[in-house]
Amino acid sequence: MAQHASGPQGGASKPSWLDRAVDILKPQPGPPPKPPAPRVDQGAWRESVEQTHVAPGLTVRDVGLSVFGETRSLRDRPGSNEPISVARQKVAHAIINGAEKWGADRMKHASTALPIEPSEKQKRDPATHAAYESSMKAAREAYLSGHDPTNGALHFNIRATPERSNWKGRHPISTQSGPYNNSFVAGDFPSHTAWLNTYLPDENEKRTHKR
Repeated sequence: MAQHASGPQGGASKPSWLDRAVDILKPQPGPPPKPPAPRVDQGAWRESVEQTHVAPGLTVRDVGLSVFGETRSLRDRPGSNEPISVARQKVAHAIINGAEKWGADRMKHASTALPIEPSEKQKRDPATHAAYESSMKAAREAYLSGHDPTNGALHFNIRATPERSNWKGRHPISTQSGPYNNSFVAGDFPSHTAWLNTYLPDENEKRTHKR
């Protein structure tokens, strides 16, 4: 006589409650790994930032070139209170502040070196190339920064001593960076040592509004 199967016909038996409990306690597979973020073209990003206008007629690149023109002869030296790259950012902030205040008339009130691109031959000199790259980076970072370490300085200059008196007798000093080595000794600046100062607006400049 044929024997009848004791379990359900035509398929596997259902898992018991114990099997289901064990399955719940088993480590579950995690989410699939995220795809890698697309690479940012750093050259294109820098160029995009540098083409931005901080004021009509003045781009971030122009700011960097002026910073370069003003500070290309300065180099770090032992004992400086901060790297020249940081001091260059303060110069960039002062230029940007002036552009925001006076617009196209900035050079009448706070003149700086003109934004002249160095030649490829000049940039092949390692020291010049380093100063150029540092100046352009300073301009980009000053523009993108949400903090102005000069507290609104409009002017700056390079001095042969750590003198902190008011510039022109009326502009209070804001920041002083240095000392740095100076490779350009000529004219009215006969020193191989230099400090870089930024200066706040005088009383008249405080009263005039931004353009």
